[in-house]
Amino acid sequence: MTSERLRWRRADTVAVTLITATAAVVRAIHLTRPKTIVFDEFFYAREACFLVHRSQQVCGIGEGAISPHPPLGKWLITLGIRAFGYNPLGWRVSALIAGILTVSLLYMLARMLLGSTLGAAMAAGLLAIDPLHFVHSRVAMLDVFVTLFIVLSFLLLVIDRDRVEGGASAARGWLGVRSRGWLLAAGAAAATKWVGFLALAAVAGLAALWAVQRVTERRWPARILSGLRAEGPILLVAMVVAPLLIYVASFLGRVDGSVLSWPWTRGSWVRNFLGVQKEMLRFHLVIEDVSPYTSPPWSWLLIKRPLVYLREASGGSHREILAIGIPVVWWASLPALVYLGIRATSRRHLSAVTAVVIGGFAILYVPWLAVTTERSFTFLFYLLPAVPFMCLALAAVATPLARSLIGRAALALLCALAIAFFSFFYPVLTATPISKPALEARQWFDDCRVSPGSLAPNGWCWR
Repeated sequence: MTSERLRWRRADTVAVTLITATAAVVRAIHLTRPKTIVFDEFFYAREACFLVHRSQQVCGIGEGAISPHPPLGKWLITLGIRAFGYNPLGWRVSALIAGILTVSLLYMLARMLLGSTLGAAMAAGLLAIDPLHFVHSRVAMLDVFVTLFIVLSFLLLVIDRDRVEGGASAARGWLGVRSRGWLLAAGAAAATKWVGFLALAAVAGLAALWAVQRVTERRWPARILSGLRAEGPILLVAMVVAPLLIYVASFLGRVDGSVLSWPWTRGSWVRNFLGVQKEMLRFHLVIEDVSPYTSPPWSWLLIKRPLVYLREASGGSHREILAIGIPVVWWASLPALVYLGIRATSRRHLSAVTAVVIGGFAILYVPWLAVTTERSFTFLFYLLPAVPFMCLALAAVATPLARSLIGRAALALLCALAIAFFSFFYPVLTATPISKPALEARQWFDDCRVSPGSLAPNGWCWR
């Protein structure tokens, strides 16, 4: 890829500004609707409130009510509560900002990987109107923060890679202390939800891969040994130390105990910290619950079972918040991902865009396919961190197609259908009051029959 293609242009500034502004406006409108707690805001908004006010009377929870996730995302929610109070605006505004920033960061990541303003605009634009990301930008949950930090970690990794390949001194260590921003971002993702550790593994793996690819040895075994010998040790140290510092620091103020006591003594901060990790692990390993909105991971990309975060009816008026994807986008991302996967295995030198898309999506989605054998309590929104990579996959495949008239027409049709779907479903993404016929018009699949002893439907159910 030439430096000319990578150069940021005025058109990029215009495109990212317009897309980000659009994402901000559509997300911010009626952000405080509904005025009540929605879905898992029941846990995270109230815990963030307690971090600010330390009052069970104000927040409805006490000191012992800790959700089974690291606290960084909840600390971020507290910023809005401190600024605007414990109200819907206060507990949702941080998620709003995180969602908007993610759209901008994805544009920059796509621009660096694809060298195309059109491709970057497509990736960021699809994320801007993705209903699942849209909904999570408007509720006080943790997943939008995880997604932000994951996209940021990949962006910083690609920036460091391009800097080194552009002639910067590798001796200073783009994997080392002076250039470890991507590790800090991945550590922040892990300090929000444990899925961030998967992103950490992905960016570290890509860093090692690109270190090996820079070695000029002809034989692959020699290249691998030379690359890992040169940068493997510092990568290993940085990979452990930097994210661990972020992760542990996020628990300061949330875990009590004496920092100066010996770690193994009762009441020491380290012992209490490890106890919290043990309880979190126990929760995730033994979670057993039922819900009508659970869905197996294999069905997520097919949008078999969306989630209803809110459903109210009063006087013939219905309000709903539906966490869903755009079928034409999510379904089209499947062949795009397959194509990039095949291309990755058929080429000797793995391109950066293919490595990022396949590596990012696979590490954030495939493990859920294994988890589902032991855990049935899984939901569509667990896919959210992988959605930017689905948008990026479509943009990566679409960019070369845009060189032909037929290709441009196909891309225009895809984008038009995506915008039409988002516009049509907007009322049920934002709790806008609509009539019952209007609500039913958006429930495209209604095979909601359940088996005895189960709450989740067997068929395709959007109700």
